[in-house]
Amino acid sequence: MTSIPALPLWISLLLTLLLPLPTQAMSLSLPLEIDGRVLGDIAVNLDGTVVDSVSYHSLKSLLGPKITDEVWQSILAASQDSNDMISLKALAQKGLDITFNPSTLSLDLSVKPEAFGLYDVDFSDPFSSFIPSKSGSFSWLNSINFNHSQNWEARDNSHFSSIDWLAQMNFGGATGVNLSLANHIEVTDETNNFLRGEWVAFYDKPNMPFRLSIGDVGSGTNVAGHLSGISMGGLSVSSNYAELQPDRVIGPNNNQELILKESAEVEITVNGQLIFSGRQEAGRFNLNNLPMTNGANDIIVDVTYLSGKSERFVFSQFYNSKLLNEDMLNFGLSAGAPSIYAENGVDYLDTWTVMGFAEYGVSSWLTLGVNGAIAQYGQILGATATLGTSWGNLSSRVSLSNLDDTGIGSVVSFTFESTVAGNSNNTPNLRVSADFADSFTSSPWDIEVLPTSYERYLANYVWVINNAWDTTISGSYYKDTHDTAQSNLSMTINWRSGDWTLGSGVTYNDAAAYNDDNDEVEYFFTIDWRRSNTQNRLNLAANYNSANQYARLEASKTNNDRVGSLGYRAQLEYEDGRDSQNAQFDYTANRLRVELEVERNNNSKTNNEASYTASIRGNTAIGIVDGHIGWGRSKEGPFVISKLHPSLSEQEILLGVDQNQQYEASGTSNIGALLPLDVAYITNTIDLNVPNAPIGYDWGESRLTISPGAATGHVFMIGSNRSYTAKGVLQTSNGEPISYLQGTITSKDFTLAFFTNKSGRFYIQGIEPGKYEIKISSQKYKSKTLTITQNNSHLIDLGTLYISCIKENCNENM
Repeated sequence: MTSIPALPLWISLLLTLLLPLPTQAMSLSLPLEIDGRVLGDIAVNLDGTVVDSVSYHSLKSLLGPKITDEVWQSILAASQDSNDMISLKALAQKGLDITFNPSTLSLDLSVKPEAFGLYDVDFSDPFSSFIPSKSGSFSWLNSINFNHSQNWEARDNSHFSSIDWLAQMNFGGATGVNLSLANHIEVTDETNNFLRGEWVAFYDKPNMPFRLSIGDVGSGTNVAGHLSGISMGGLSVSSNYAELQPDRVIGPNNNQELILKESAEVEITVNGQLIFSGRQEAGRFNLNNLPMTNGANDIIVDVTYLSGKSERFVFSQFYNSKLLNEDMLNFGLSAGAPSIYAENGVDYLDTWTVMGFAEYGVSSWLTLGVNGAIAQYGQILGATATLGTSWGNLSSRVSLSNLDDTGIGSVVSFTFESTVAGNSNNTPNLRVSADFADSFTSSPWDIEVLPTSYERYLANYVWVINNAWDTTISGSYYKDTHDTAQSNLSMTINWRSGDWTLGSGVTYNDAAAYNDDNDEVEYFFTIDWRRSNTQNRLNLAANYNSANQYARLEASKTNNDRVGSLGYRAQLEYEDGRDSQNAQFDYTANRLRVELEVERNNNSKTNNEASYTASIRGNTAIGIVDGHIGWGRSKEGPFVISKLHPSLSEQEILLGVDQNQQYEASGTSNIGALLPLDVAYITNTIDLNVPNAPIGYDWGESRLTISPGAATGHVFMIGSNRSYTAKGVLQTSNGEPISYLQGTITSKDFTLAFFTNKSGRFYIQGIEPGKYEIKISSQKYKSKTLTITQNNSHLIDLGTLYISCIKENCNENM
């Protein structure tokens, strides 16, 4: 698009061209264009019919960060005079080519790539601090699992029954204290036992992040290096990013530079998935935080320039999810008495330990860490390092142990992962690791533990030749304290066509592993057939492996966890000396999920007598939030309970409604629906519906948005007194429709807006019976009062409402 200068500019230029005046420079303002797009007007010096210079400050105000700071500084240094004019020749030397177009009286700008400033384009969702939704001050969730199994054998019958009571409490909402309690009852032919499971209280500060736990804390999130994970009763503190900031990317940022020489249509795909499509102006762009998977990632940018030229840029980046962002700290510390699951439930050993770790992102390609444990019978000190490079990931771990009786031991481990030729799904397809241990122990709290010495090597390579062929090569070598060595090697090759996969392979095991004089080489082949129907969720499969004469047939349908959903699985298995048959059915009801399973097993290598087992399992849950009760199915974590307004006392509310109107939970005015929320500390959405609501009833939003804490309970009222919908027609006193005007209806508590159509008809949602004032957004009309009375229908017809004109502004007789 071109811009036509104003008439005075044309007159000035014509006088300059036509009149026999002395040649002299004159100052004007001309439009500056790039790729046909007008950026704005810029002051210029016109020498005769030639533009010889432009204003530095005008140019910078229009281009700004499109040009690098270094170029701006060098242009400023080359300014011609105190009026900051810079010659076009000097600009061209800096990469900014400006030409004067006398036919349109405009300036055309072309920027060389080296002069472009760098624009940051971030493809990740920015991490924001957690803001909790309103929740109950006290919530209590009780999830009940039950199981009964009956076993029949030739000489003996037995049964086993159990009930799991998994309780969860929250005091004070998302910023309060949480409790998690597990208890079990087991009934057999001989005993009845009550077993206490793990009890733990914890407090979270997700924005730090920080979690403090007391009770049966475990050490799962506080283990690194060669430390052994254990359960313990005691105290734990950790950053626990996975649970406290689940939507945060803690791995290093990635970036890729892209230079567009002119305006273009751009499509960006990462690993075959389109992530951006649209027009971009010329410039140099830094593409940050592209969605990548662990391993090699293929980035393709297709560019179609305004001139019609097409170009494709292909990049590859290696991403390592084990790395931390630069300056990010991940930590964990646990202290207490190790615990075991004994005859009566959780029991604590007569010993103690303190263990923890810290990892720090030194840079985007290097993460370093330390870890250690102090226990009653010894200590462990270790260090870790993860290095990310363009050719792969290298992780190393080194640890020293010191036991009271056996002294100092050590272990060193290396792991290398890379994506080489034949990779699939952009994940590492070559893995190599090595471990060397000398009198090392990973559990210094155990007085009976024996230190171990060994060396171990592992390697695995997957080569995807094409869409039909792939091969896998694996090997391992292990030598223990007694210099007993064991090694094996395997190779398989597969061919795929449609639902069929045919494979063959060979395995090799050394003689020492089998206490035999001869090495063992075994050849095998496999057959696999699978067919799935995504619409009815029906899956069929058949497998055979000649290595152990294993064969399996299976038919299954997955349960989608919606009310009324049915799933099943039927399976037949056979291998040398054993055959089994299994059938399982599961059904999801509103307040209960139940499974039925029957199984037959026969082992001809032992007694050649079949055994039979039948089981029934189920789950139900009851939640309480500030005195409100919900009943349904649930899992550990935050949950929501529905509450119906008295105006919907005869209705049913559906929660978790999908596109096919299937739902996950329903509730009434007597017992609310109970629905678990997917993930704590991020936004969860729930679609709802009141299918049999009165005609015209407005229950408000049909989607709930909730940001819960770790164990918070939330109650939502569905419906209100403002549930009526009113319709009517607005006309002037002489019967003319009041068309296409906005208005408001106001009560003492709220104001709602509406809009009239051509015939003056309007609809207003979310009102309640009462006295209102209607105002039209026009100075021609007076306001009008009306009273809406309650009736049996929630769709109220107000009929025709006549609005009087203000006589000074309109003529009612027209």
